[in-house]
Amino acid sequence: MNTKSKQYLMLIGGTILYSLYASLLLTPAKIGTGGVLGIALSLHSLFNFKIGITSIVLNIPLFIFGFKFLGRKFAIKSGIIVLFSSLMIDFISSLLPNFSILPINDKLTSAIFCGVVSGISMAMLFMGGGSTGGFDISAKVFRNKFKNVQLSHILLIQDFFVYVFVGIVMGPHSVLYALIMSFIRSKTIDTMQEGIASSRQCVIICNNYEEIIEDVNTILGRGVTVLNATGGFSHNNKKFIYVVVQKHQITALRLIIKKIDPLAFVAVSPVNDILGNYKQKSLSV
Repeated sequence: MNTKSKQYLMLIGGTILYSLYASLLLTPAKIGTGGVLGIALSLHSLFNFKIGITSIVLNIPLFIFGFKFLGRKFAIKSGIIVLFSSLMIDFISSLLPNFSILPINDKLTSAIFCGVVSGISMAMLFMGGGSTGGFDISAKVFRNKFKNVQLSHILLIQDFFVYVFVGIVMGPHSVLYALIMSFIRSKTIDTMQEGIASSRQCVIICNNYEEIIEDVNTILGRGVTVLNATGGFSHNNKKFIYVVVQKHQITALRLIIKKIDPLAFVAVSPVNDILGNYKQKSLSV
């Protein structure tokens, strides 16, 4: 299966899971949330507006003003996701009006479970190259006009006003549980990134460097950087090999080193971001 097919599967799966989360988990539990969905939930509580249709209406001006900052492909993907997920939210809610997977009275369990499910769904959408729209778009618009303000600060200010509105409409306890859910969602997205598509930088100090480099190139399909190194204690000359691989390739790299040079020194650490000529062989958040 090629990368494009995987991306589309991620987008479809993420859209379905996000719709189920909003309609069958979040709405029955009466827990608030940030962004456009939080406003839609509050308006639903006040005026019984349909959550999905309200989300579409609120997203339309955001997409109009933010289209040029998003890029054509990302905007189209995100627009389709918003449209289909919103329609599915209303359809599921009307099909199962009194259905709730989680115990309604147990707000903490609901917040935790909502955070996990929403985190998985959003991670899948990000890996597919889309998003759920909302205030991420307006934040980019403001960032373009006020370049000295950090994007994270704009998002924080936006969420603050949304949570104030949610607190007034749904009560302060709803906001407290929403913050718990938001924290768990963030950690779930990080875990998805760490577990599925993370990369590792490896430092190998060894003697038999030529054989290791050959196997890394042919078996793992990775390039390496080689430097001269001198032991600070032994003063022996060795080779310093630097290579970046994906997490699932670490075991194979260890087997290569163990077979060729069992006495080699190896250090492995996570990589937050990679720029330049590096081929990602799995989808990333």
